[in-house]
Amino acid sequence: MTAAQRRKLAAVFAAAGVALGAAACSSSADSGPGTGGGPLSYDRVRSTALDLVKNKSTSCPFGLDLAKATAAAGISGAVAPAVTDGRSVTGNAGDGVPAQPWPSGATHPPTMPEMPATPPNAQITCSYTVGPSTVDIDLLAVSKNDYGVSMMLPTIRGAGLLSLDQLTRFSTDRPAVGQTKLTPGQGTAAVSRISLHGEGDLVLMLSQNTSSGEPDQALAGEPLRKAAEALAGQIH
Repeated sequence: MTAAQRRKLAAVFAAAGVALGAAACSSSADSGPGTGGGPLSYDRVRSTALDLVKNKSTSCPFGLDLAKATAAAGISGAVAPAVTDGRSVTGNAGDGVPAQPWPSGATHPPTMPEMPATPPNAQITCSYTVGPSTVDIDLLAVSKNDYGVSMMLPTIRGAGLLSLDQLTRFSTDRPAVGQTKLTPGQGTAAVSRISLHGEGDLVLMLSQNTSSGEPDQALAGEPLRKAAEALAGQIH
């Protein structure tokens, strides 16, 4: 990536109101059972993520069933957990990062003299095989409203195989709560925003894992978006 491209990428994240870096991982314990019931809230997602740090699992939480979602979207192929070291579901949580100076040379709005603070957040990833391909369900919960998509932009860019212009377009035309949108270009990722009880933001992304080869066209475009939409409707 050239220096000009790095500056443009920094500007995309500045406009989104978040820093490029993800929040630092936290090993602090939260109270409450990891997958307990109750309203779907930021605290419940975080508790579940921290439980997954400690305990191996091959079951995606919150009622998520990829086999049902792909069937509803007309996607064929057997669905199975992609198990590594006894788990196909992983969790992580960050305590947030305070506002700090921009990296040298980064372009930013004059009204934003520092990189904005990153709020506490929690991430869960469920990995599956669908036929010969691998797909991931990524959940990102953030403790403040309207931060989720912005904080997930680095992951969305990689999963969607997006150029800087495509990333900017998606960031500007991001899904509203209750919507699911496909990333531009090859359509290898779909992003949903899900309502939480109380303060916070929850984003679900369904994407191909293209790190080992070319995208599977059967798992791209509108069928992928429909599967992500079905997943968003399952979550509870």
